[in-house]
Amino acid sequence: MPKTDLKILKDMHILYIEDDSMVALQTVALLRHFFDTVLYSSNAEDALEIYKSNNIHLLITDIELPGMSGLALCDIIRKEDKKTPIFITTMHDDKENLQKAVKLNLVDYLIKPISISAIKKTLTESLERLNENNVLTVRINKDTYYYPFRGEIEVSKKSVPLTQKEIELLDLLLKHKNQIVARETIEYTLHPDEPLSDSAYKNIIFRLRKKIGKDSITSTSGVGISLKIC
Repeated sequence: MPKTDLKILKDMHILYIEDDSMVALQTVALLRHFFDTVLYSSNAEDALEIYKSNNIHLLITDIELPGMSGLALCDIIRKEDKKTPIFITTMHDDKENLQKAVKLNLVDYLIKPISISAIKKTLTESLERLNENNVLTVRINKDTYYYPFRGEIEVSKKSVPLTQKEIELLDLLLKHKNQIVARETIEYTLHPDEPLSDSAYKNIIFRLRKKIGKDSITSTSGVGISLKIC
């Protein structure tokens, strides 16, 4: 399995929260060297709404914000989301707040002003955390790996692209790995606005099974299919 590099960040979404407009302007400019999508908020309340309505892969927030603090924001997010890497920024080494941050399973903290080297270190650590949580790379079997952000799989070290519908089906099966997913659920996920014909249903399963290995997807007649992860 090849090492993950920073290029994968281009396909990811980062949320950055900072109330100092000058600091924010400089940091957003740095982040845009790595990300195509940088979402920004000057306060925690708006940031929480952005987080809820977008697929956020990384989050960087200042500790001291007007209204809700950065740590309070992290506390709310961590109650539902244990995996998204979160970093905090601060003007000084505040031991009391940093001790609280440790309890929230945050990756690290950054002292402002943030340098390009610090950003690179932060992003590298974020990718390592995502890899540990099987977000960047999913091992399907000994020869097959799935890369969600690239929309492709690797079979015996050869890249195999997936269509959009194949990605949607594989993502659904991964959410319920080693469990049977009902045909009705599959149909609604792939075609929420219209019925999926029997031939179309069988065809997409056939195509995905052919790409990831026929033994990885098992069918239960009249019920649904399941993805076997080993």
